[in-house]
Amino acid sequence: HVSLLFILMSYQTPKNNFYLRWQGKQTRIGITGGIASGKTSVSNFIGQIKDWPTMDADIYAREALIPGSKISEKVLSRYGEQITNTDQIINRKLLANIIFENTHERSWLENVIHPFIRKRFNEELDKYKSEPKLILIIPLLFEKNYNDLCSEIWYVDCSKETQIERLIKRDGLTLNQAIQRIDSQFTSSFKKQFSDFILNNDG
Repeated sequence: HVSLLFILMSYQTPKNNFYLRWQGKQTRIGITGGIASGKTSVSNFIGQIKDWPTMDADIYAREALIPGSKISEKVLSRYGEQITNTDQIINRKLLANIIFENTHERSWLENVIHPFIRKRFNEELDKYKSEPKLILIIPLLFEKNYNDLCSEIWYVDCSKETQIERLIKRDGLTLNQAIQRIDSQFTSSFKKQFSDFILNNDG
């Protein structure tokens, strides 16, 4: 079972774009959090009790890199055999090793993929515009300014130690690789101050 502690955060006077929210009638719940914090577990938990359409940025990122797509061809032309197996299909783990070790390369890849991800969100939001409530799972919600798509933002929180433990177990990473991935995102304290609810998922 997922242990969830809901803490209502007080709304503050807007000072920058991180406070921007979707103002339409539809409730769009943006779920974000650090890597391996349990965003998918939270969305699955909600799915067990609510039948709300769910959209996932990670799924759209995988779509962007399907064999033969324009984005995958662009990525292959940049990295070539560094990120492929013998079948010339992008190995996401090899690609991750490159971008998490090089800030410039990570920025380049994100700038290529995130316009596609936003386009896919807009397509799905249009498709489900008659639904009263939606879930949007967006790991880099604040980093890439997706907060304007959400009417409220739930931040899934856990300790850095828990993140490291989960990453090593789940993805087979070394300690250093796990820390690199965590440190590539905005800090937990920064993102929590702009979120509307905090969900504790250390359990």
